Amino acid sequence: MWGLIFAAVLGVTISSGEFRHQTATLTYLATPDRTRVLAAKMVAGAAGGAVFGLVVDLVATGVGLGFVAGHHYPVSIGTVTFVRFGLGHLVGGALMGSLGVVLGSLVRSQFASVIGVFVWSIILESLIGASFTSIRPYLPYTAATSLAGTALGAAGFGPSRAVSPGTPLSFAGAAALLAGLAAVLAFAAARTTVRRDIS
Repeated sequence: MWGLIFAAVLGVTISSGEFRHQTATLTYLATPDRTRVLAAKMVAGAAGGAVFGLVVDLVATGVGLGFVAGHHYPVSIGTVTFVRFGLGHLVGGALMGSLGVVLGSLVRSQFASVIGVFVWSIILESLIGASFTSIRPYLPYTAATSLAGTALGAAGFGPSRAVSPGTPLSFAGAAALLAGLAAVLAFAAARTTVRRDIS
């Protein structure tokens, strides 16, 4: 599931990197419509995140099948399941990439945003999911990992793994949740931090 986290980090870098390297001024001079710039960055983050997700899926599947073939175990997963997990990695990576762009635009600090992605995904969601199991399927990183076929809590650390898995959101539900969250946060960013003075 590291691919989904790195997809979000890529998105953060796409947006917050402009403020870190002080290139945002040139970007906004070339394209004064800052909302349009944010939308373009979200598309770029989604494309890069999709690549991350797909590569991770291909590598994991290749290693897994190689291990199974090397030990002459039967493959108990059908082609449809492989395709579904691959599509889940692709969609999850794309949506996490877009969320990363929005987070980077809201926070602006690249360091704080990157640390925030790791702390939220690995630690906070595990703690929240273990404490409030009814909302666990609706947590963003958990929803993204369920798109990729991971059991609820399996992508977190200790506390989350100790709780019974539960039922994840459907594929469409998880995708809609992440897309809706990205849209809401993008609206907030467009109304607040994206409008602020960058000098």
